[in-house]
Amino acid sequence: MSPIKSVAPATTEVSVLSKGPSNDLPPWDLYTVCVCLLSGYILVPLLLSNVLLLIDPFMGPVRQMVLEQVVTLLTWLMIFGVLHWKYGRLHHYLGLSLTRPRQYYQWETMLLILLSSGLTLALSLFWVAVGTWWPGLNLGADPYAHFSGSQIWAMSLFAVFTAPFLEELIFRGLVQSTLHQRWGRVGSIFYTSLIFMLFHGSYLNSVKALTHVVVLGLCFALWRERTRSLIPGMAAHWFNNMLATVLMLSGSH
Repeated sequence: MSPIKSVAPATTEVSVLSKGPSNDLPPWDLYTVCVCLLSGYILVPLLLSNVLLLIDPFMGPVRQMVLEQVVTLLTWLMIFGVLHWKYGRLHHYLGLSLTRPRQYYQWETMLLILLSSGLTLALSLFWVAVGTWWPGLNLGADPYAHFSGSQIWAMSLFAVFTAPFLEELIFRGLVQSTLHQRWGRVGSIFYTSLIFMLFHGSYLNSVKALTHVVVLGLCFALWRERTRSLIPGMAAHWFNNMLATVLMLSGSH
């Protein structure tokens, strides 16, 4: 007579495993990102700027620049507010969550600052050498050569205190996290850097300035994929903008 085997009662098991990498993927699609970019950089700032010019047609260039920057900043704050209200966990999708020890982010930030600053210095020396070897070579005009002293100071404030953080949230946070779903790591790094370059339209007529934007954009995008965090990119972006601002202001006096 064969022994009777005990049979455990059938139960419905609920998996407690996390969803893994899919938890890091944002719930919005590429169409949403395109609408955000058009609204945040073109439609709303352009509309409000024209309204302000109608109200005050004799507005000076410095005041106009400040108002355009403030309008752009407020527009993006509203866009991120809407995304957070609709989807939640916005800080997680954009790469602002601290999921690793603090020492890890400190180390990665130091590496990115050294890399981006070193490449920026190397590019500057390279273009100085090119200008020495080929004095007549046209590399384009300085994008800020026509700015007055007051305009340079106003632009410098935004370049140091808002641009590094806002641009990282937009390009390496919103854009790159979305592109990663469709084109993977390499594709997201390439296309994010390309979009970052195109949205710096004032640099397109200067080869020297454009190469700096391309190299820095690639570095920040690479570190976004490497660390899955915006923190190193924000810190390095701020450091490079601060360094460029100090050099520009010292050269303007």
